[in-house]
Amino acid sequence: MGQSWRRVLPATWRSDILAGLSLAFTNIPQVLGYARIAAMPAVTGLYTVLLPLAGFALFGSSKHLVVAADSATAAILSGSLSALAPLGSAHYITLVSATTLIVAGLLLVARLFRLGFLADFLSRTVLIGFMTGVGLQIMIAMLHELIGVQTDAHNPILQLAQTVANLHHANGVSACLAAGTVGVILLLNHFCSRFPTALCVVVGSIVLSKYIGLSRFGVSTLGPVSGGLPHVRLPVIG
Repeated sequence: MGQSWRRVLPATWRSDILAGLSLAFTNIPQVLGYARIAAMPAVTGLYTVLLPLAGFALFGSSKHLVVAADSATAAILSGSLSALAPLGSAHYITLVSATTLIVAGLLLVARLFRLGFLADFLSRTVLIGFMTGVGLQIMIAMLHELIGVQTDAHNPILQLAQTVANLHHANGVSACLAAGTVGVILLLNHFCSRFPTALCVVVGSIVLSKYIGLSRFGVSTLGPVSGGLPHVRLPVIG
C-alpha cells in the first residue's frame, strides 16, 4: 500500500499537498482575525480568502503576488472608518463595502496604466516604520482579547492603558493558552523550521475547544459563523 501510494503521489505532490493544507489551516484563522481587526462579521474574512484568489488568477499579472486582505489594511480600514460610524454597525459595513470597491477600482486602473513602478519611490525606511507601527497597533488591539480583558476604547494608547489597568480581571486560562500557543510556534519555527507548526497548532486548538470545552473556562470562542455566498449589491452611502 505504501509503495502504491508513493507511485501515485510523487515526492513533489506530497510536499504540495502538505503545503496546501498548512496554508489553508493558517489562512482560515488568519482571515478570521483580519475580519475581527476590521470589525466585520467573521464570514467576510472567509470571503477574502476565496474570492480574491479567483479574481487575481483571472486578472492578475503576476504568478507569485496575490492581492488579498492583511492585518495592515484591516487596521487602517477600521481606524479610518470608526470616526464615521460605530464599529460593526450596518452603516459601518456599508462604508467598508464602498471603500473596498473604490480600492478595487484604483487597483484596476493601476493595472491598466502599469503604475506598479510607483512602488519603487517608496522608501524602505518608511515602509519598515509603517509596518512596525501597524504591527504594534494590532498587537495592542489583540492583547486584551488574548488575556480575556474587556476594553471599550478604540485608540491604541487608551486600549493599552485600560488593558494594564484591568489586568486583575484577566482570564488565567486564556492567558496561558495564548502564551503556550505563541511559545510553541516560536520554538518549533526556530528548532524545526520544516515542521508544519501552524497546521498542528490550529488543529490542536480546535481539538481542545471541541473536546475540552474551552468556553466553560471563560475562553472567548468564535461561535457559529453564517454561511452562504455574499449578496452582491452596490452599497448606498450618503
